[in-house]
Amino acid sequence: MWAHLQPDTKSKNMPSVIAKSTYGHDPIRYPIKAIAYVLSRPSLWRIVLRVACIGGTLAMLILILLFATALKPQAQLISPNLEWWAWLVAVLLVLLESAIATGLLLVVSQSKVQTKLFVATMRMEGQWRENEMVAQSTIKDFNLIKKAFLVRVVTFPIQLVPVVGGAIYSAINATFTGWDYMDRYFDAIKLPSRLQRVEVFGADKSDCSALFHSSTYDVDNEYARFGFMVGFFQRCCCHTFRVFCLLALF
Repeated sequence: MWAHLQPDTKSKNMPSVIAKSTYGHDPIRYPIKAIAYVLSRPSLWRIVLRVACIGGTLAMLILILLFATALKPQAQLISPNLEWWAWLVAVLLVLLESAIATGLLLVVSQSKVQTKLFVATMRMEGQWRENEMVAQSTIKDFNLIKKAFLVRVVTFPIQLVPVVGGAIYSAINATFTGWDYMDRYFDAIKLPSRLQRVEVFGADKSDCSALFHSSTYDVDNEYARFGFMVGFFQRCCCHTFRVFCLLALF
């Protein structure tokens, strides 16, 4: 979706880089087009599968290592006599610890594969300029204070409600999600943060002030439309995974 996006960053009236007129269709369809694009290009599959296999293997190793090294010490700390309930609590703690560690690993893996896919796509379309563009650093995804992170944390429980909750969560965070997924392109062309905010919000607003501005949640905001569909797809995938896990348990 990035291949033909070349905004004029010197112009005061910089056009929206994902405006409907750019492609002649609604940005809400971009995630669907992206899926079709990846499925039609096996070279992109290999990037996803390679990172997913490495991430899955490391996650399993983390779980095994925690059970091998942390289970008994935590049970002894809870109860020196190693009562049965101490083992149960220790198992729950190890699972929680492994979930946190795996979550961090997931952030790294997702960031890495997204960056690799972005650069590979731009190169396939002949739009990547080696001497002018730069790939986004994985470290940037650990900047927890950017793009309304607090709002995402506060609204996180909403997405636990299947479908409806995911839709509401995606709608609240839509514009910031859309910005997140265009961030790699903005960084590649070295678009300053101020111009990024102008592009996304229509004015140079801080993230905090944008949270309380109606234009951030306007259905005609291309970034909101794009971000809603991306977020909703993610929530649906998460709910599907939970259902499979529950079915596997029973």
